[in-house]
Amino acid sequence: MSGIPRSRKLWITPLSPVHMGTDEDYTPAGYVIEGNALYEFDERALEGLPEAQRADLRKLLGGKPSDAMLKQVQAFFYKNREWLIPGAVNVVQVSEEVAKLYAARIGKAANVESGGREVQNKLEIERAAYNSVDRRLFFPGTGLKGAMRTALLDCENDGNPLPQKYRDPKARDGSGIARGANNKLQKDLFKGSFETDPMRLVQVGDCAWCGPENLNSAEILFAVNRKKHPVEDEHGKPRPAQDENLSQLFECAAPFRFRAFQGLLTVSDVGAAGERNHKLPHLRFGFAEIAAACNRFYRPIFEKETELLKKHGFLDTQWRETVERLLDDSAVKERLARNQAFLLRVGRHSGAESVTLNGVRTIRVMRGKKEKPVWEPEAKTLWLATGSHQDKRYLRPFGWLLVEMTEPDENPPTWPEAEALLEQYTEASSRWLEKVHACQAELTEKQRNAREQAELRAREEAEARRRQAEEERRKAAMSPEERQIEALRALFEKEKAQGRLAPQGPVSEQRLKLLKAALEWEDPQARCQAGRLLEMIARELNWPKKRRDEAKSQVRRLLEKCS
Repeated sequence: MSGIPRSRKLWITPLSPVHMGTDEDYTPAGYVIEGNALYEFDERALEGLPEAQRADLRKLLGGKPSDAMLKQVQAFFYKNREWLIPGAVNVVQVSEEVAKLYAARIGKAANVESGGREVQNKLEIERAAYNSVDRRLFFPGTGLKGAMRTALLDCENDGNPLPQKYRDPKARDGSGIARGANNKLQKDLFKGSFETDPMRLVQVGDCAWCGPENLNSAEILFAVNRKKHPVEDEHGKPRPAQDENLSQLFECAAPFRFRAFQGLLTVSDVGAAGERNHKLPHLRFGFAEIAAACNRFYRPIFEKETELLKKHGFLDTQWRETVERLLDDSAVKERLARNQAFLLRVGRHSGAESVTLNGVRTIRVMRGKKEKPVWEPEAKTLWLATGSHQDKRYLRPFGWLLVEMTEPDENPPTWPEAEALLEQYTEASSRWLEKVHACQAELTEKQRNAREQAELRAREEAEARRRQAEEERRKAAMSPEERQIEALRALFEKEKAQGRLAPQGPVSEQRLKLLKAALEWEDPQARCQAGRLLEMIARELNWPKKRRDEAKSQVRRLLEKCS
């Protein structure tokens, strides 16, 4: 037994939107939507808010937690989105319909119940698995391995029905299947328990984003529910093929990112069959067996589902034509035939048929509110991806991946036809991201200018306060005589600046009062200051004719002892 693991590098091209989730959501307290982009922000972006807005936010958050406070916080972030967008840690493309839904509901109740109680609309968006450093999506290896396991189990079962020993007509859920039958069937098919399970020798690493920097890895889409086949109501009339109330918002890996995700598939080498001990699996799967099983299981599901969607007129024609051209290309057909590439379906809303085995498939189908669920060989509805929850014609299935395998140190063969075909999608994404970055740069410059203006105003206001404080200190140190002189000086300068100097105006009145008072002062310095001010004013506003000679004489008396 060599015990040396062997690996293959996986090169993954998403063929449709894929949501492999986390326990996290985007919430309106951590994102804003502007245009067709969701901007995720964190506490560092909040530091970029002006002080007045930060004070408002602190006041909001300092209140008692409630639905009203939540709406106010949501509305605050939306109102101040231009300050948050430049500091976004992540940007995700959204459709026009998603943006409209956000704008219509942000900071508001979703609806009001008959009793008047508001139902809070929190606008959460289920988040896909992502790298916390660069915010790029990745495909968790556990989910990929689970999809491979289903295909391998189906291959071992080979379409056989569920053995009678796993049936129980008295099953409480009405399925007719004994409790724990699923795990027992897997052990039988793989001829072993946990320690001897053949998938113990298969390891799939997380497949990280390795695509170009100028492409986004994700988009926000609606998941909508559509009936597979026409359904009649109790009166024999056809029911709608859609339930308009059933829709969800998901972050998904965007389709047609050519070989943008990469990871490793590793199979442990346990040596020759004769060297097995009781803890080693009886079955062992190599790379070719895994690829063959996935193609055998998933390719018919893909073709059946796309044909059904096409028949109902649901399928996005451009998407269908792109996928068909990719899979019909001679280069990939050869790699699929040689088990160097395979189809895989993963993630949320992959469809019940993709996670259950042919022959033993029994799916719980929900019916009306007062009706018990029934168990059927296939699901009655499909969850499909779209940019608008009202869409009826431009829908796409969830979860499809094209996986190519190479030696760890090799690149896959060039595929110029695929790159040329997918260029329309990558160019559109690149233009979108370029536009987003331009918007962020424009807002950054706008904020820089606003901050500079605010800093300038702050400096000017500080200087004005300093001068005012200095003036107040100077006035506080003045004698009563100096204050009277200063009051007339200030009035004169004000009236002159406004062009309001007049013989009968307030300046004329106040200078006569100062002249009379100054003649009684004993302080020669104060008398001189008063005399000089009155003399200066007279050059701009002559004394009244009747008092002109007398006033001039009195001013000369004030100036007699001036140096």
